[in-house]
Amino acid sequence: MKKQLIMFKIHEILCNKSGNFAIMAALSIPVLFMAGSLAVDTTNAMSMKIRLQNAADSAALATVTRLAQEKNLSIADAKAFAIQFVRGQVEEDLPVFAGMSVNPTITITPVDDNGRTIWRVAVALGGTHTLTPMARLLGQDSLSVNVISKSESAAESQGAFSMALVLDRSGSMAWNLNGQKKINVLKTAVGGLLDQFETADPARKYVRLGASSYHSYMSGKQNFDWNLKKVRKFVNALPASGGTNSTDAFKWGYTNVSSAKELNQHKVKNGLVPQKFIVFMTDGDNNYSSADTSTKQLCDQAKKDGVVVYTVAFAAPERGKQLLSYCASTAQHFFDAKSSADLISAFKNIGIQASKVASRLTE
Repeated sequence: MKKQLIMFKIHEILCNKSGNFAIMAALSIPVLFMAGSLAVDTTNAMSMKIRLQNAADSAALATVTRLAQEKNLSIADAKAFAIQFVRGQVEEDLPVFAGMSVNPTITITPVDDNGRTIWRVAVALGGTHTLTPMARLLGQDSLSVNVISKSESAAESQGAFSMALVLDRSGSMAWNLNGQKKINVLKTAVGGLLDQFETADPARKYVRLGASSYHSYMSGKQNFDWNLKKVRKFVNALPASGGTNSTDAFKWGYTNVSSAKELNQHKVKNGLVPQKFIVFMTDGDNNYSSADTSTKQLCDQAKKDGVVVYTVAFAAPERGKQLLSYCASTAQHFFDAKSSADLISAFKNIGIQASKVASRLTE
């Protein structure tokens, strides 16, 4: 009888659906947490790979440019420069990833080309970061990412470009974002962009820049010049006030970057046909929808004429983002910067991509 009672109780427990649910929940919840942790770690790994690739590209371009320009620079000094450059690029990323470490390997090879030295630089980066605690329960403490970038200094592969900056300086750019005025963050971001161009073209032979600013109308311009310090001075002096209307400023950038005069400047200086770029940035909506329409028409014309249009939305509302997304040459040319760090990163990425024109990136 006692044995039958025990068997009955066991059967009752097995048939209790609420109990089964509790048991299954207890077993599945840790699995779900682990899956979520792995998803976070996978996203972190992809983000880290992008950042490391950008750092490797920048270092390879900067090093090969310096070797081509400084005839007495030793390979050992060039390697030290490349390593220092990498560390400077990834320094701001170190706090983002738990336990992140980066190990650069620099290879520099001189190649004789009928008495002329061509420099080949390879930058390989191996990065690791510590996994989330839940993911480490699966038996792996860290995750590794490896990237490589190669560049060479062949003169015949040198390119040239002109770029127009079309920058929003409306009243909302005076607002604080994470304790900083947005207009000041923009100045920092543009400064980083110009630093990269000065590194890629120290002799000022291949890169020309101009800039326009706008609020309720086009409020200022800096004509195209080989001396990038002029654009830096123009941007650093920008105030923030007024409404928003991007039409005239974008029209100025498109008209001037595409002009025969701009083409002739490169023909005289370097004998090359320049690539044409526009960087169009805003943090808000145009005050009137008609300005959206007219700006979109200009964007269509620019892209049809072979101008590559980068767009950057800086903590912008939905309509402003829609305008910039429409104007960008491709989805990869549109940057949705939600924070100050995102804006600086967006301009940094644009600088890397554009610099590849002036200094050949082979891989």
